[in-house]
Amino acid sequence: DKIKRFKLKDLLASSDEKKDSVEPNFKEYSVIRDFISKQSERKVFPNDHFEFDLAMDSLDKVSFQVFLKKTFGVDIKEIHLEENPTVKKMSEYIREKSKKMKLEIVNLSDIFHEKVIVNLPKSGFTHLFIKNASKHLFNLYFRIKINNKENIPEAPFILAPNHQSYMDGLLVTMGLTNSQVKQTYFYAKEKHVRKPWVKRFANKNNVIVVDINNDLKLSLQKLASVIKQNNNIIIFPEGTRTNDGELGDFKKTFAILSKELNVPVVPVCIKGAYNALPTGKKMPKPATKISISFLKPVMPKDKTAEQIRDLIKSEIENNLK
Repeated sequence: DKIKRFKLKDLLASSDEKKDSVEPNFKEYSVIRDFISKQSERKVFPNDHFEFDLAMDSLDKVSFQVFLKKTFGVDIKEIHLEENPTVKKMSEYIREKSKKMKLEIVNLSDIFHEKVIVNLPKSGFTHLFIKNASKHLFNLYFRIKINNKENIPEAPFILAPNHQSYMDGLLVTMGLTNSQVKQTYFYAKEKHVRKPWVKRFANKNNVIVVDINNDLKLSLQKLASVIKQNNNIIIFPEGTRTNDGELGDFKKTFAILSKELNVPVVPVCIKGAYNALPTGKKMPKPATKISISFLKPVMPKDKTAEQIRDLIKSEIENNLK
């Protein structure tokens, strides 16, 4: 049936009343519940879904998988999370497969600092050609203004733009020099680059392919390798394009990378791209005003990942007004 968005508030407000109040009384459940509760900073119920109720992002899932492996000796893959998507179901699965039970602290630093050999794709001639050709085309088609390029620091750094349209990646690179573009990487989900010609194209245009369905940990380590090799990376903190032009919730993966690898994050405010190419439209509106503003870099020193995430979102939010 048609989605009635106006009812979402009432649905969320009443969700706690629908939670199963009868909790399993075995130890595995209690240990898993307490870990998730601490990680999510909220009360956890047996039937809470990892994504829909607990809003676990990629980083949360990696932490959870590492915790289960260290504590119970069970190697959990993405397929296991899909088959056991609630706290209760996963606890029952762990109870059945558990080889031990020893509480251990999960240290995300170990994930990002672990030595992993990653061969980064090389920037080919098509990379700069696409960047410069799209720059000329966009300048002819839209009314584009790029602000504060002086805020872009020396490599390595993380660019964190809001996500308004399919054009956003190209719009951000318009503000970079050719040498900066050659050092800057995007990432793409494996499901989007399965065709051989797409893989070849990605490998020549600084695209890191991550397989979040099979190995979240390795995917995150690939992103870290980009920074470690003195390169830059563009990460959209919202994770997906806006459906209504409003700023969405920010994931904290980029902030964790910044904190753990001690690199600055540059907030990038894209304004007008949603008006030019709203969700569901195939042809952009000509002569639309679009601005790309590179805001002052945020240094991770003395800040938590949560503080970095919130500060980046606040800076972009203020510049959208």
